[in-house]
Amino acid sequence: MTTEVKGGYQRSCLAVALALAAGPAAAASLTLQITLPEIPTASYYRPYLAAWVEKADEKAVVGTLAVWYDMRLKDGLGKGWLRNLRSWWRTGGEQLPLPVDGVTGATRPVGTHVLHFAGGKGPLAQLPPGRYQIVVEAVREQGERELVRVPFEWGRAANTARVQGSKELGQVTVDVAD
Repeated sequence: MTTEVKGGYQRSCLAVALALAAGPAAAASLTLQITLPEIPTASYYRPYLAAWVEKADEKAVVGTLAVWYDMRLKDGLGKGWLRNLRSWWRTGGEQLPLPVDGVTGATRPVGTHVLHFAGGKGPLAQLPPGRYQIVVEAVREQGERELVRVPFEWGRAANTARVQGSKELGQVTVDVAD
């Protein structure tokens, strides 16, 4: 009887230790700041934008975080323009059944936009610790297309990374908190 209790106790301790070891990834959160710069032009159209997570070394898509497009166009014509986000479209956007609750939204004006993601939800829910990158792609009618990659570490320690865009995107910041 003592052996069974001791064995059960050891299994319980092992389960708690494993849960604590997995805890940082599950408890972590990610904040994504995307700056859309003011572009001096006669006719400015808000950009369509997609943001997704990739494995850093494989460039394998983990999941889409945000898709901004004109959802108000008659007969869903805004969806048709999403193929201009070529990299996102080819890596899985084409198969995404839009709109997706918590992912898709309207285009955004000039300025800095902050998106928060809890580690236990969405594409980050099952994300194992490791090196990743957030890819942000923007394209604008009568404008240009731009793509930036921001590397980050998930599930190990808090970290911040920034990349400066040059045309359609300003600064893009990824902040991972424990």
